[in-house]
Amino acid sequence: MSFKRVSVGLLGFILSIVLLAYLFRLPLTSWFLTPMLGKSGVELHCIDWSLSSKLDLNIEKLCLTYQGQQIELAGIIANKQQVTISRANLTVSNLAGKQAPNSTQTEFKKLALTLPEQRPLISIQQLDVVSPFTDNPVRLAIHEKRLNQFTVSRDFNADVAISNYEVKANIALDDKIAERFIELPKGSHFTSESQLRFDGITVAIESVINARYQHAIEQCELSFTAEGQASAKYQLNQQFMYADLSALNNQLSANRECLNNIANQQHQSFIKAQLPLNWQLQIEQPVTIEGERLSAPMVKLLTTEGQSEITVSNTALSLQNPLTSLNSQVRVDFISRDIDELKLNAHLNEKSVTADFQLSLDSLPTFLDFQADSIQVSGKLRVDELLSKLVVKKLSADISAKNALLADLKITEFTSHIVTQLSDEQHLSAKLSSQAKSINYNEIQVLKINNELSVNSDLSVGELFADIDAKTTAAKLITPQITLNKLSIVTNALQSRALQATHHVFADGLEALVSHHMSKVAHPFELVIPEQAISKFNPIISQFEPLVTITDGVVSGIIKGDVNLQQAKGDIQIAKLGALYNDYLANDFAIEIEGEFNSGQLNIVPTKFTLNELRAGAVVKNIQGQLQVTANQPCAANLTGQVMGGAFVVNKFCPLRDNQTATVKFENIDASKLVTLDAESGISLTGRLAGTLPVVISKQGIEVKQGQLVNQGDGKLLITNNAGFEAVKAQQQELSTTLSLLENLDIKQLKSSVDLKSDGWLHLGVNLQGYNEQQQQAVNFNYNHEENIFTLLRALRLSDEITQKVEKEYAKKGSNDG
Repeated sequence: MSFKRVSVGLLGFILSIVLLAYLFRLPLTSWFLTPMLGKSGVELHCIDWSLSSKLDLNIEKLCLTYQGQQIELAGIIANKQQVTISRANLTVSNLAGKQAPNSTQTEFKKLALTLPEQRPLISIQQLDVVSPFTDNPVRLAIHEKRLNQFTVSRDFNADVAISNYEVKANIALDDKIAERFIELPKGSHFTSESQLRFDGITVAIESVINARYQHAIEQCELSFTAEGQASAKYQLNQQFMYADLSALNNQLSANRECLNNIANQQHQSFIKAQLPLNWQLQIEQPVTIEGERLSAPMVKLLTTEGQSEITVSNTALSLQNPLTSLNSQVRVDFISRDIDELKLNAHLNEKSVTADFQLSLDSLPTFLDFQADSIQVSGKLRVDELLSKLVVKKLSADISAKNALLADLKITEFTSHIVTQLSDEQHLSAKLSSQAKSINYNEIQVLKINNELSVNSDLSVGELFADIDAKTTAAKLITPQITLNKLSIVTNALQSRALQATHHVFADGLEALVSHHMSKVAHPFELVIPEQAISKFNPIISQFEPLVTITDGVVSGIIKGDVNLQQAKGDIQIAKLGALYNDYLANDFAIEIEGEFNSGQLNIVPTKFTLNELRAGAVVKNIQGQLQVTANQPCAANLTGQVMGGAFVVNKFCPLRDNQTATVKFENIDASKLVTLDAESGISLTGRLAGTLPVVISKQGIEVKQGQLVNQGDGKLLITNNAGFEAVKAQQQELSTTLSLLENLDIKQLKSSVDLKSDGWLHLGVNLQGYNEQQQQAVNFNYNHEENIFTLLRALRLSDEITQKVEKEYAKKGSNDG
């Protein structure tokens, strides 16, 4: 009886203990499992279990953390043969992300799992994995076929094997699986077979990839294909990834229709001929990611034909801000049908680029407004703020072309060197040096041109202000009308709201100063001719009239006006001008001209001029008159002077007018200077003459019609020892007595009609009335005389002292300016 009671009591005690243990199962389980799981690095956060009627373990919820990764399990039924989990959630931490300010970096450790040799097999019907690598959770089903060997299905397929120190997985992906995560365009596909190993710290992947990505923009199809093997390792503690993609064959291509979107057919044809549409991408050296820093030692992009290559080396960037942190070196070697060579070596440093470049072309594309051949371009470039306002901080370049053509402008053997620099204070400086063998524009040609241009500007003020200095020289300027030698133009200019410039011009020794102010509404200018010798104009004058030579004199002046309005006013002074025309000589000419130009017409107010001496056979002195220009028609009026001891006056003479009559009036002319040829002629005439000569000027030449000469007071005619006169008397005996009356004649009246033809033939109809004192006989003599006045004047000039004067002046001054 006592034993029975003891047995019942003991059983009750045991049952009480079991009952208490079941009632306090949760804290007891936690107390028991926590240290045991902790040995494997697993933390237990929650557990709720019970026993079924069949004594199966039913776990409603289980929360674990392993090396920062959290898993929640629910609906677990476990017995000796099987553990079935109906739902599970795995949250993978952002392994590459930043830690919270107050948190510490998770330290991953090598796997050291204590795996039992015998346990129930595990089956997870639904596992949702949340990670920073995908936008949507990855849903999986996991079944353990054999102990520690699992099959994964649903969103992707894999075989996983777990050992104490490593997790191995074979993962297969295809289009259907990929489309669960990303949207693949039509025609794209993706397959891969990967072997993954994880030891708790390092994830290693070996993959065989076959992928094609295709994207269409309207009619343009772009595609990228990758085929081959790739491997990668990721170290969790150091957040370091190493990817070897060298065995991948990557192809980029576009179809020809992509270029059909270029509207201009000429542009389209040119680009089609130059741009390869098939490229190969080679990643020859491993790519690494450490923390947020990606590095790629060498990436190449080559055309399939192998003629062109783009190499990107030493690339480093931050994954958080890839564009603003990019540091890389880029080399471009490009050759095409029309581009002989394009080379570019660039260094990208965050937001700046430094590069040197070289370009060679046989000719420019035909659709450009200008053409050139044998083009060579080389230089260096630095660009800042690449991703925003794109500022060119420094540029130096050399440009050359054998021939260039822009509309009617032709340039041969052109070379240019340019240097521009922009400081951090926004100060811009630019220098341009250019040369050309020749420049042709229509009928104008310039030879051996050199130009030096410098520009300095401060861009920080908000408006464009620039100081411009330039010097241009040319060996020769040739036009149909004129040729200039040794041209030089020195320019100083200021560009603000308008351009203000001053040009110091030299040509053939001539000097001028031009200032102008060019704006949208006006273009005023000022031309200053400093006082200088007029003889400097001889090289120009000789092109229009080779027989004219300036021997003396100075010129100066100033002209002001507006180019846009075609208006100008000027004042030009000429003093002490000496000039030679063949063997005509003019000395000491002076004039001050005030003129106005408006709408293509020149007008000069009546202006007095003087000429001290004109030698043209007869010596004309003290000439003066008025010059006036009306609507481009110059005229001289009230022209007076002294000749042959007397005076003359011309009412008006207009050099450019075809049909006009200028009336020349003479008075008090010394008859001896008019008639006597030389001292040996034996004929002398004394007395004074006056007359009127209507000079008719037309296209046919110069004529005198119905001119008259009359005597002023008495005169005398003497003929002594004149062989010609004596021969006439001997031949015509019947006139001998009459003619002898002329040998010593006191002239009472002399009248002569004067007619001059355009060919130079002069006709004089002379009526001579007088008295021969020796023979006490009155004389009334009529005489007609014809002679070529051009020949006569030539004879007078040759016999005049002008010959010596001309030779002297020409040798002294004219030859120095030829």
